[in-house]
Amino acid sequence: MEIEQARLLTLKAAYMMDSVGNKAARAEIAMIKVVAPNAALKVIDRAIQAHGGAGVCGDFELASSWANSRTLRLADGPDEVHMEAIAKWELARYAS
Repeated sequence: MEIEQARLLTLKAAYMMDSVGNKAARAEIAMIKVVAPNAALKVIDRAIQAHGGAGVCGDFELASSWANSRTLRLADGPDEVHMEAIAKWELARYAS
């Protein structure tokens, strides 16, 4: 479900970028920068849990996938920075 949600938000952001431009789609772009890495991290974490001890050993790629996914959450700025920007844009829509 989380993967599908992230996929749909990605498609919406891409559609908006193509139809109204990047500036108008900035909130959706910031949203997907938060949602997609978090969804991936949750899915990988559940896979690790399902595999038990094998999920954290070198036999499977789950531990390294989790570490890479966690690092990705910082690559384009911390989630908090994106969420603060989203909040400002959303509140500005109702301020005027």
